[in-house]
Amino acid sequence: MKKILLFIALLAMSLIFLSPGAWAQQNVMGKVVDQNNEGLIGVSVTVKGTTRGVITGADGNFTIDAQPDQQLVFSYIGYQTQTLPVGNRTQFNITLAEDAALLNEVVVVGYGVTRKSDLTSAVGQVDAKQLEDLPTSRVDQALQGRAAGVMVTSNNGSPGARSSIRIRGGNSVNADNEPLYVIDGFIVGTDFNLNNLNTNDIESIDVLKDATAISIYGTRGANGVILITTKTGKGVAKGKPRVSANFYTGVQTLARKIDYLDGPERIAYGKELAEFAGEADPFSNPAEFGNTDWQDEVTQAAPIYNGDISVAGQTDGLNYYVSANIFDQKGILKSTGIKRYNLRTNLDFNLSKNIRAGIRLNGSFTNTENGKSDLWSMREVLTAFPIYKEDGSYWDENIVTGGVLRNPVADYELRTDFTQGTNLLTTAYVEFNPIPSITVRSTIGPKINWYKRNEFDPGRLPQNATAQLGGVANINSGFGFDILQENTISWNKEFNQNNRLDLLGGFTWQKGNTETFSARTQGISIDALAYDDLSLGDPLTYRVQSNFNDSRQLVSWLGRANYAFMNKYLFTLVGRVDGASVYSGSNNAYAFFPSAAVAWRIIDEPYMKNQRLFSNLKLRTSYGSAGKESIDPYNTLAVLNNGIIIFNDTQAIGIRRGRPANPDLKWETTDQLDVGLEFGFLDNRITGEIDYYYKKTRDLLLARQIPRATGFNTKLENIGSIQNQGLELMINSVNVNKENFRWESTLTLSGNRSKVLNIAGVDEINIYSLEQGGPGAKLIVGQPVGVFTGVQYLGTYKSQEEIDADGNLGIRQVVGGPRFKDENGDGKINNDDHVVMGNPEPLFFGGINNSFSYKNLSLDIFLQGTYGNDVYNEFVQRAFFGRSTSNYYGELANRWTPQNPTSDIPRAGSMISIADIRSNSAMLEDGSHLRLKNIRLSYNLPLKTKAVRSVSVYMVGSNLFLASSFRGYDPEANRLGTNSTVRGIIRGEYPNAKSVTFGVKANF
Repeated sequence: MKKILLFIALLAMSLIFLSPGAWAQQNVMGKVVDQNNEGLIGVSVTVKGTTRGVITGADGNFTIDAQPDQQLVFSYIGYQTQTLPVGNRTQFNITLAEDAALLNEVVVVGYGVTRKSDLTSAVGQVDAKQLEDLPTSRVDQALQGRAAGVMVTSNNGSPGARSSIRIRGGNSVNADNEPLYVIDGFIVGTDFNLNNLNTNDIESIDVLKDATAISIYGTRGANGVILITTKTGKGVAKGKPRVSANFYTGVQTLARKIDYLDGPERIAYGKELAEFAGEADPFSNPAEFGNTDWQDEVTQAAPIYNGDISVAGQTDGLNYYVSANIFDQKGILKSTGIKRYNLRTNLDFNLSKNIRAGIRLNGSFTNTENGKSDLWSMREVLTAFPIYKEDGSYWDENIVTGGVLRNPVADYELRTDFTQGTNLLTTAYVEFNPIPSITVRSTIGPKINWYKRNEFDPGRLPQNATAQLGGVANINSGFGFDILQENTISWNKEFNQNNRLDLLGGFTWQKGNTETFSARTQGISIDALAYDDLSLGDPLTYRVQSNFNDSRQLVSWLGRANYAFMNKYLFTLVGRVDGASVYSGSNNAYAFFPSAAVAWRIIDEPYMKNQRLFSNLKLRTSYGSAGKESIDPYNTLAVLNNGIIIFNDTQAIGIRRGRPANPDLKWETTDQLDVGLEFGFLDNRITGEIDYYYKKTRDLLLARQIPRATGFNTKLENIGSIQNQGLELMINSVNVNKENFRWESTLTLSGNRSKVLNIAGVDEINIYSLEQGGPGAKLIVGQPVGVFTGVQYLGTYKSQEEIDADGNLGIRQVVGGPRFKDENGDGKINNDDHVVMGNPEPLFFGGINNSFSYKNLSLDIFLQGTYGNDVYNEFVQRAFFGRSTSNYYGELANRWTPQNPTSDIPRAGSMISIADIRSNSAMLEDGSHLRLKNIRLSYNLPLKTKAVRSVSVYMVGSNLFLASSFRGYDPEANRLGTNSTVRGIIRGEYPNAKSVTFGVKANF
């Protein structure tokens, strides 16, 4: 038997040695570099038609066995693939050229990058070039309508104001619903002040939306993730630094005004009101009053200026990008604005053939002048009131109430209110390749933030002088320090042309601490000292608050596996374990968030080769979970609160039980299903994506009512759930592509449908109420999140017979007065008659961008809008129904009178108490709108020389046109800003501006 086996072995060896291919096998070596002669690590080198392949090392070198009649294939993300015959060559020196089309197809994902063709997740991309030169201090303000499934709401138009962003709807009731921001790999959180970034420093913005994209961020990814990557020296010719300068300036004005009754019309209304109500006429001497357009008095044509300069380049072993920026924007409301100074340094070093290091450093200082008088406070500053009295002092008399009036001109001329902030964001990394296929990376970096807000209302301010308060000073300051340390190891192996595997594993640790302090006093007698010495105030008015122990810590383990079979069957597994200090004392301090995805590149199937309709077709689906911390530190623990008590006629500080412990609290968790189709037609002249998603958030943290015998009213528990589902569409098209003319379009369209499934076992929760008039927004099981509620407004009473038919409803009922529907027929108008009136959620929202280029001239036009959403205009309660102390809409000139008995606008004097005007359907308005968000015209001057690479001049118009039936300044505002559930409440927010800017950009 042994002899037979030996014979077979010898025969097999003889066949191998006699094989011509074996004798022809040769050792091939070489180096792969880029256009700057820098070695490229990780280039795939395979023998075509075989399973044999290697990856280049840190210096771009490779060694592989191949036969003379075979071919070598060199491929790398973002570069053009090369296929070369082996022949008799044993040495290859390959230069790979960048492929502009492929570079645009590289997508940044959590802890890495991937080719768009290999992506199994739903990731939106925003071309940073579309955001360049826009007159805004924050990148979130420029994202609106540019990514499918991402709804951006500009809550108000003040300089530097934060926008609210919802990615595929909101997931929580009590917690923040804003997305997580990651800047150059640093997890900065959901509340990072984007004023600290220069928009022109940004290279790319990627929005992670589905489960496999966001679960790599675990407990912080449920609301979606926005990855911001800043510029480097990549792409700049070696040894030839590129200097870029960009300057623009322009002017902003009020985009639209609210139509109010003017002074004489307001006086006439006031006389009519007094006569009908049987009150004294406050305007008995019309000559002492005026006709003031307060909107003109408090607004201005505001300048805006931006200047930035950057230097980028590469040398032997160094890649660098350095920039400086000054941004100065005055607000259209007088005495408001923001000024920012920004410095950035991005450096990457090649320390050796297989070790690299780098740093990302961004420092900024901002000075924000806050608004002194908001437009809601101006509601009682009647158009009939003059600015000054005859003696030159500020008009401060409210003749309707007899009280003191807050004069908005005095506010912005006398009050002081500004916030200063300093931010430092730094990330340093070291990367090591022990072998070409393995990358070990370690990063560390701090985020340091300091702010201080100084406010002073001088004693000569009319309301302070009347009340003899003296000067009132208030100081708030805060300091935050975060540190993030991450360690990852990745293994990328292409076994052959049919099998490719990418593995990632890591451990991260992050800790943050925030300290806050505030002090307030009044009675300061020397206005010139303002807030410089609070000890000069009345000691009885001292108020001091502080919090020096707001600390959070998070430890995590993460992993991801990507497998590609035949480059058309793609699989992804992702998991992350998080442990958070905010759940210390809980039985659920750690949680695991897994996800999985699969994609099928249908276009690469053999039966698709002969068809000409599709140039790309990929189907993908994913499912998984992500989490949300949702609570403040120590919420799992019982606490003691301090309070003031009186004992034996002596005031003392006491301690009482603050809340009960709950060791069973756990993370809010969002489970998400996504199905997407990516397509391309006509050789990718038309490309796009369509996605359907379904999300359910469970274990919502809500306060449940408990028996008062426990000593408490509520207890925080995981007892709620909501869902979101929707469709997203994104289409890119090249409409015309001629030698001198090109026209491209990008359309994004999205629709989200939310539903409340469970809220602590009750049917509804009030989430917003009027000062008087009942609840205006609720969470109701079975309804969308944050629906508007109120009674139905039926118009005016046209006759006494209608009043008699309704009976006594417990409110003022007069002919010509407002008529409301008694929904339950109990003979009263109260909260029980409130019904669902509207929904702040649009049926769909999106944007369309058209780019035209003709020779050296280019034009970009971007439109953005929503359709089908309602807004709740709280100002209607006063300006439409005619409260005696308010300004009124201009339409009240057509109010009910005996001569105009068919009008549905209530007569003057029909409302005595605002409590009679409940939240009602007249306060609901259509929030649908179409906005010309930006239009940009630029011209490249023919000035190219050895020193000057390019010079362009441009003009940008922003918010130049708004199509909307809304009576206010803008239907997009929200009184409560980034509130998790209350949206679309408007009553007098800082208006949006329209602007025109002119700029010049040069590259040297």
